[in-house]
Amino acid sequence: MDTGLLLVAAFCGIWQFVSTTDFGYTLSDTLGQPVLVGALLGIITGQIEQGLLIGGSLELMYLGIIYPGGTVPACASSAALVAIPIALRTGLDAHAATVLAVPFGILGSVLWNIKYSINSTFTIRAEKSVEKKDFNAVTRNASVYPMILTFVLTAVPIFLANILAPTLVESMINAIPAWAMHGIEVAGGVLPAIGFALAVYTIGKKEFLPFFVIGYFIVIYFEVATMGVAIFGTCIALLYLFLKNKESEA
Repeated sequence: MDTGLLLVAAFCGIWQFVSTTDFGYTLSDTLGQPVLVGALLGIITGQIEQGLLIGGSLELMYLGIIYPGGTVPACASSAALVAIPIALRTGLDAHAATVLAVPFGILGSVLWNIKYSINSTFTIRAEKSVEKKDFNAVTRNASVYPMILTFVLTAVPIFLANILAPTLVESMINAIPAWAMHGIEVAGGVLPAIGFALAVYTIGKKEFLPFFVIGYFIVIYFEVATMGVAIFGTCIALLYLFLKNKESEA
């Protein structure tokens, strides 16, 4: 078996495990972002530009995803850690890779919800251990067993998907007619727009919409680079936060 494929698969499995162990929500969420995954896989495979392009497309698609009540409607990290390495290996463009990512994102959400369900039994066992004052059992049920379960439900499926899926996907791509492949690419181009629309809808309070319009016109009419807009937007967000806090204190 290709050593490079094994190394990439192992990296993706371990990265999925680390990004879903909730060492801290900010850290875990950042590690699982598709654009970061794309950059890292691009560096590993020597295709950093393509990795960033694909990761950026997936980032837009999952931009508006929220987790109501702790449920996971779609797992961006699962989608990225399978679709991006497959796309880099088979030569898929960013639009087609976005379509490929969708089922793996849904599979990741299923595994998340299975993990939550099983972890609830560990919570019950930990509570019973507290009543018995068996603190070693509390540690096992509160930390050790959930960590092992997380590894089994995250690292193992992502590793296997990276090992088994590329050959299957490559054979499917070769069997798809050119016109159908073009349709897939067009559909993939629409998906990031849907994610962006969800994000706008989520933050679409009337007091925030002027900031969105300002950002749009800065890019279109003044041709400011993305990094410049990001810095400018961060400064505005901080000013808004500071003024809001002062208003609350008064």
